[in-house]
Amino acid sequence: MSNIINSGTTIGIAGFGHLGSSIARALINGGLMKKKLLLSCRGSEATLARAEEAGLSSCMVSTERLFESSDIILLAARPQDLHSFSGLSYKKQAYVLSFMAGLPLELLRSVITAPVSRVMVSGPETITDGMGLGVSFPESPEAEAVLAASGIERAEIKSEAELDAFTTGICLPPVLQNISIPASEAAAALEALARRFPVYEQLAPWIDKVVRKSGGAGNPAALANVSTKGGVTEAITTALASGASFEEAVEAGLRRNSELAAALQRSFVAAAD
Repeated sequence: MSNIINSGTTIGIAGFGHLGSSIARALINGGLMKKKLLLSCRGSEATLARAEEAGLSSCMVSTERLFESSDIILLAARPQDLHSFSGLSYKKQAYVLSFMAGLPLELLRSVITAPVSRVMVSGPETITDGMGLGVSFPESPEAEAVLAASGIERAEIKSEAELDAFTTGICLPPVLQNISIPASEAAAALEALARRFPVYEQLAPWIDKVVRKSGGAGNPAALANVSTKGGVTEAITTALASGASFEEAVEAGLRRNSELAAALQRSFVAAAD
């Protein structure tokens, strides 16, 4: 499983937005043959145009066929779309990797009947630039293989709580690229966070590397790509604009991440009732 490029493994990516498309491109650039890549999406014009531009239109299939034919299935759709994967048939010994933020394993396992791990990776720009960073929980050969084949460096975590904290951490490079924060203040904040979430020891040098790549120039596009109304990045930038320290702003992002995850879980419970 360590080299899925040459193993004949078929990889299916359900969801072809910014994240799904960046991983698909990374896999192809890493040597995965197109005939071993299956893609499915909701079929919007923008998404289909993205597939055409990437030369991956021939990989598009129905979600049903993707699940039935893939050895490893990557869920890169919106978290709100989890129930659209309910009741599907899987290939024997298929493994599912959920890239959908905020959905805990307990909830995933209530919908996904194949073995499943959660995976979280840094933004599409970092993956495209060869600076992607990712984590998985629980660890699995499938997750390790997909990250390696995509050129994404793997950070070590020991709990699902660390994965959720990582989700906030990967939002920080665009913030630091566009908002002036003293380097000493940022370093002290990340050091403090690492005492609670050890994965921040690995995040800190990665954040520094990504920020340094910008050479001191702002990168509004990167900030826009990770910002959604009411989201984690907005919570961080709003806190900074209100005079919060960088550590306080990151804490605001962590709280917002927890709030969003809890709201998602409540919505699924309500829908099930």
